[in-house]
Amino acid sequence: MRPIGYPFRLRGDPQPSGIEIDDDGLFQDYAREQWIGSVVRKGMYLFDRYVMPDFAFHVLDVVPEGSVITRDTEIVLQNGRSGKPNASLKPVPFEDIIGHDDVKSKCQIILRYLNDPTLYEEWAPRAVLFYGPPGTGKTMTAVALASKAKANVIIVKAPDLIGAHVGDGARRIAAVFDEARGAAPSIVFIDEIDAIALHRSFQSVRGDVSEIVTTLLGEIDRTVDDVPVVVIAATNAIELLDPAVRSRFDAAFEFRLPTDEERYQILEMYASRLPLPVRADLKLIARRSHGLSGRDLRNRLLKEAFHLAVVEGLDHVPARILMSVLQKIMSRKRPDYVL
Repeated sequence: MRPIGYPFRLRGDPQPSGIEIDDDGLFQDYAREQWIGSVVRKGMYLFDRYVMPDFAFHVLDVVPEGSVITRDTEIVLQNGRSGKPNASLKPVPFEDIIGHDDVKSKCQIILRYLNDPTLYEEWAPRAVLFYGPPGTGKTMTAVALASKAKANVIIVKAPDLIGAHVGDGARRIAAVFDEARGAAPSIVFIDEIDAIALHRSFQSVRGDVSEIVTTLLGEIDRTVDDVPVVVIAATNAIELLDPAVRSRFDAAFEFRLPTDEERYQILEMYASRLPLPVRADLKLIARRSHGLSGRDLRNRLLKEAFHLAVVEGLDHVPARILMSVLQKIMSRKRPDYVL
């Protein structure tokens, strides 16, 4: 059998990091003691009743089928861990990050640290801040960086850290960092950090989340030189961050909206991946899509145009559909975020 995890978790709670066993014989005695008398079949689940209530194990094979667990049954655990964090997360090639050359250049420091944690010792990059408009590639860059470094990436949305009870957020932060250290090299990506680290003048708006921030900063400080864990936080409104929090990040990397040439490259890249060919002047569309982010071009423009082409039963995505969708997007007023 192999460890699976819990049947469900509260939204925002980190995924379990799995289990490890130091003594196989001790584990077998423990497992036989709690499941003795149980009939087991291939594909079923067994649940821990004592140390981690309801933690599930998936039965991969039974010889003979339909056996009853006795004190002589041999129980083999396939892996001491339930898997890497975010194992289902699709890797992103670093080459897919178009533009942001200065950010990618600075990320080489993080990459070298993850590959060789002894290189920087006390000067290692512990925490960096990504900031810029929505859809400009902050999350994508963090995942691409982890993919290139062959590191694990744990993505956390800061609003989900705010629990219903006192101590929930601090517990979740601690669990995330325990998981990251156990699966190092790792990147902990905290999105929308402004939700928990607003300037003190906004305290009445945010509520009392200082415990979460204190725990986060404490976990960053606990990172040791030979366990490569890097924290990357992202925000769309860096001006709203508490200076005390902002100062704890080693560096802040700005993500800007793409230029005309970068929009063309983004359109070209994603258009090549559509199930239908695109027959349109992408350079013209790039020039007319000023102010759109990479995510806008992919999800709001190309994706919508592709769906309309499918509805019409076409074998390609024509220019008229792309221009129609683009006009609708550009005609909508985009809100300005001001302080």
